[in-house]
Amino acid sequence: MNLNEFNSLSLHILMLHNRYQYTGGEDTSTQAEISILRDFCHQVTYLEADNDHIKQFSFFDKFQLFFTTAWNPQQATTLKSKLKNLKPDILHVQNFFPLFSPSVHQAAQSLNIPTVQHLRNFRLGCLNASLFRENQVCEVCIGKNPWRGIVYRCYRGSLPGSLAVWNMITVNHWHKTWEKNVDAFITPSQFAANKLIQMGIPGDRLYVKPNVTEDPLPNQIIPALPKRPTFLFIGRLSSEKGVMILLKAWEKLNQPEWQLNIAGDGPQKAELMTFVHERGLTNVTFLGQQTKEQVIAAVQNATAVLVPSQWYETFGRVVIEAFACGRAAIVSDLGALAELVKDQTTGFLVSHSDIDAWVERLEWAGTHPLEIAAMGQNARLAYQQNYTPEINYQQTMDIYQRLLRGKT
Repeated sequence: MNLNEFNSLSLHILMLHNRYQYTGGEDTSTQAEISILRDFCHQVTYLEADNDHIKQFSFFDKFQLFFTTAWNPQQATTLKSKLKNLKPDILHVQNFFPLFSPSVHQAAQSLNIPTVQHLRNFRLGCLNASLFRENQVCEVCIGKNPWRGIVYRCYRGSLPGSLAVWNMITVNHWHKTWEKNVDAFITPSQFAANKLIQMGIPGDRLYVKPNVTEDPLPNQIIPALPKRPTFLFIGRLSSEKGVMILLKAWEKLNQPEWQLNIAGDGPQKAELMTFVHERGLTNVTFLGQQTKEQVIAAVQNATAVLVPSQWYETFGRVVIEAFACGRAAIVSDLGALAELVKDQTTGFLVSHSDIDAWVERLEWAGTHPLEIAAMGQNARLAYQQNYTPEINYQQTMDIYQRLLRGKT
């Protein structure tokens, strides 16, 4: 069977995802993948758990969660029953943590249904999933049992929470869950793949497939840059995202006629707003959580998109959203961001914690409109060549094809 013949078949995929309390890139990417598969006439059954439900748990429920995070027999039994009824071709797990647990893979394997585990963070080797501690990159647990994360209380500053995640990682390492029960892993960048292999994920079944975003320019016309230099941050407002570094650079830039927009929500929002108020930065606007349509409009009204991350991004979805709109991205030189942005061609790579370097690049972007527009054109071309739904679909089908052939 060649790929064209394979693609002509309508597959049934059971997509499983545990949502986080704050909507983030993983949730958005999951929905994008479901939409693409359905657009290409595949059947997708979506099964979701939501971390918001944990707020309603009794003390006993939370006590049980300590153990079921590592292995949840009830979820496995429930899923196995659904699999028998639905008879999907593939189980694709976007995120199992903490309510589903890795037990869902064994449920599918017991029925000879191939399984895929998407990895958009470092949860399988790092208690806080981010390789970030005390406001800096941390790799002390890579390639080792992550017991140090208990000492540092890496999971939300909680000793019980850190013990629970450590237990999940350790139990499934001992049981060789990833070797025995998962047929393929997908991660969005080569950088992430390299780190995951160091953490023990089998490299022979680990595939790199970038995240995807819909084309916002069906007429292929890149919107003109705003007359007033306008810069945009989109993302979770938390320390690892580097918004405080950005605000300090913005203050030092001292361009009161320029505009900085900050879209998103998160635990650092109050601190960031206080900083802006105390420093009198009247040209900084917090837009709050935005819909997909509002994000696209904000990008198209920006001179450039800023990604000042202080941690290892496994991808950087906002970068390809900027590229799709024909906008350059100015990003930190950490993690997968250096794979996405070609320095001085589709944007700039900036030393992540160097405030003066950020000031320099912001000033250049705001005073060289022709050059930054040309970078945006290059960025749009990079999107068309690498990150469209059609390209992403072909990459997904290639992985599915290999799995189904392996099960026959």
